[in-house]
Amino acid sequence: MPYERVFVPEAKRFETRFFGRVPVDEIVRNYMEMIQSDEWSSEVVRLIIVEQGADLSDLTYEVFENRFIKLLQDTAHIAGPPNKNAWVIESEGTMPIVQTWQLMPAAQKLDVFGVFGTRCEALEWLDT
Repeated sequence: MPYERVFVPEAKRFETRFFGRVPVDEIVRNYMEMIQSDEWSSEVVRLIIVEQGADLSDLTYEVFENRFIKLLQDTAHIAGPPNKNAWVIESEGTMPIVQTWQLMPAAQKLDVFGVFGTRCEALEWLDT
């Protein structure tokens, strides 16, 4: 499992840290575990940190378009209205991969999504 996740109750926030090779199935698994947990509610936000050196090479435009859009559509009845999730990308080389999702109009209708270079920037955005 290439991730660790905690729930911060006072902030109503899940925090996930991805590291190593991160297959698409593990991103989906993390998402499903969150939305099916007792802590989940429509007020919950997500902070996802992709560590320096993490390998997101499985993420392609086709994966975003075909798998993630469908996942969000199929789980909307569980997840509730789109909530904020901020991705902190510690490696500049990985940033464009994740920004692809941020730039997809269909994704933005289903998921309020931001990409940031630092945890501080991401938390500031989540709190607004």
